Amino acid sequence: MGTNSRKRLASVPALGARLVFLAALCVQPAPTLATPAVAPSPGEAPADPGLRVFRAWLDRERPGYGCDEGPARFRNRTVEGAYPGARFYYVLTYARGIQVPFPNSLSLVVSLDDAGSVTPFRPGAPASYGRGLRRIGSAKDARLAAAGVLIVATCDPGERRCPYPPQKFKARKNSKGWKCTYRYDNSTWSWVQFDRKGGVLEFGGSAPPVP
Repeated sequence: MGTNSRKRLASVPALGARLVFLAALCVQPAPTLATPAVAPSPGEAPADPGLRVFRAWLDRERPGYGCDEGPARFRNRTVEGAYPGARFYYVLTYARGIQVPFPNSLSLVVSLDDAGSVTPFRPGAPASYGRGLRRIGSAKDARLAAAGVLIVATCDPGERRCPYPPQKFKARKNSKGWKCTYRYDNSTWSWVQFDRKGGVLEFGGSAPPVP
């Protein structure tokens, strides 16, 4: 077997672990029996103009989607500190351990700029989570940024499945930039690697099991 083949094989477990982690993050436990999101009736306009833009984008880009929460503004104090001035919106589908009660279930977070452009965060593209992220000039900045990235990756502003308090992250400089790790318990931990300019290189880890 050639050197290139061995390298490709060696990368498969790490890639698989990241994909499993991302899939686990974006589904949350259902606190009660949930129903799909209900679109506003004709003539009903959301109070938030950005929400109206997000709804229209979803109808165009994800027709027939279903979710338990949203469409709604993504409000979370840690995320607002990590992404100063940004406006995020989301939809969220809960994890149940059974088939969801509606087709085309969706969990997604997007950012909306002043021009009305909607840009989704893409779980398979860590660099997309660096858009609008605060400048990292210290370990404290890195901890806050890492917590914000992981909360956005869960698509859950309530942090119900796994809370990410910035003060409990450990931040260390390495040859790539900053690496932040957070241990939820003895078997559950997550991490974010930033480059030297504060961009998100990669993130991964694990999340608590669904209750």
